[in-house]
This record gives sequence, C-alpha cells and structure tokens, in this order.
Amino acid sequence: MIKFITSDIGASKTVDAVRTVSKLDNTNHFIENLQKYITEGENFVFVVSDPNAYEISDTYAKLTFDSFNMSGFNFKNLQILDSRTDGNLEDIIKNASIVFLAGGNTLTQMNYFNKINLSSVLKKYTEIIIGQSAGALNLAGEVYCSPETEEEINEKRYFKGLGLTKINVEPHFKNSPNFENQNILNKIRLKDSKKMPFIAITDGSYIIDDGKNQTLFGEGYLFSKGTYSQICKDKQSLDVTNLLCASQQTKSL
Repeated sequence: MIKFITSDIGASKTVDAVRTVSKLDNTNHFIENLQKYITEGENFVFVVSDPNAYEISDTYAKLTFDSFNMSGFNFKNLQILDSRTDGNLEDIIKNASIVFLAGGNTLTQMNYFNKINLSSVLKKYTEIIIGQSAGALNLAGEVYCSPETEEEINEKRYFKGLGLTKINVEPHFKNSPNFENQNILNKIRLKDSKKMPFIAITDGSYIIDDGKNQTLFGEGYLFSKGTYSQICKDKQSLDVTNLLCASQQTKSL
C-alpha cells in the first residue's frame, strides 16, 4: 500500500464565487510520482468527511475525479463512500484503484471511519491511498488535530486514527516571520509539539509513505519540543523516515 499524505492537491478552485475544476498542483511533481505507483485507473473511490452531507460530497467528489482525469489519468468510475453506500464497504475498497480520503472536519470524519470500521478494511488494501487535509491527518495512528479557530481550543485534539502511517502532519501551513507571536492558535501548536512532533506542510506539498520510507516533497516544517524550523523547500524532497521518531519525547499520549 502506498500513502500520499497531502495538504491540498489543487483539484478545484473558486472563480467568481463558484467552485470549478482545475488541474492537480504539480509544483512538487505530484502527478509524476503518482504515475510511478498506479497500475490501472478504473475505479476512483472518494471517502467523505461527513457521511450525510450528500450535496457537498457529490460536488467535491466530481471535481476531484474530473481533476485527476484532466491531469492525465483515465479513471472510468467514480464511487462515493458515505452513508448511502457504506454497506458495500469491502467490495468498494477491494475494487478501488485509488482511495481518496477527503478533507473536512477531522474528528467528524474519524468518527465515521470508526463507525464503518474503515481501518480494518484499508489494512487489507494494497493499492494507493491519498489523504487530503482531514484525510491526511486521520491516516496516522495517533492523530494530532490542532485548533483552526479560537472556538476550537478546548475541543479534543488527540485521538486514535486509522493507523496506516506514523507521520503526523499539519496541513495548509503558512509560514510567517513573526510566527511565534502571531496568535494564540500558533502558540498552542508550538506547545503541543512538546507532546507530539509533527510536520507542517503547505498546499502543494505532500509526503509519500511506501510502508518502509517516508519522503517529503515540497515546503515543510518540523514542529518539535516547542520550536519549529523549515526542513524542505518547494521543488525539493527530503527523507523524513526517522525524523519524527528522533524528535518524539517519551511522554505518553
């Protein structure tokens, strides 16, 4: 099984207040790297974050599916996995060429994954999984979900994930020269990094986990022990296989 741990692959963009399809962001060779691993492109499975948000899920699934085909792939079938279809979970996953774990609310998505026992099904899967944003976070064994607003500060930030990678990421990261004094949310992330190190990735950056090694492509930052530093730039790559293990403190979650 190959995992692509992504922030935002650029499958759609907003134009005049309308969400439209766009080619995949290939700044850091996402398309070429995916083509190395994909064997055939029949079935594209889109796993939602909210199993009952049918209209939103249908819209983003179609945009994502069209973006992959616009970018040189040739998927024939789009299958959306939500409460309308999760009774056929094992057959849907077994026949997938790619399983795409969508973005959205991270804890809502993980609660849905637990409800349908997605982890046990995916652990038998041998092809490609792409996790974007919330989907990328939930690939980990122990998920760190940082607050995005001040209202979320007291919400649950640590919980069990799918257990398919040891990599923890902070997606959609934007660096600032005055980061440490920027706002209360970033101070919390720095404090939390004493408990669990993670790699912050910008949109267009991603990590490939092939089961043995993990490689970061594009701009990324290591948060560890209350500090952070840039470890990779756009159009560069870095082996991060042992990076989080070396930074991990022994404090129990």
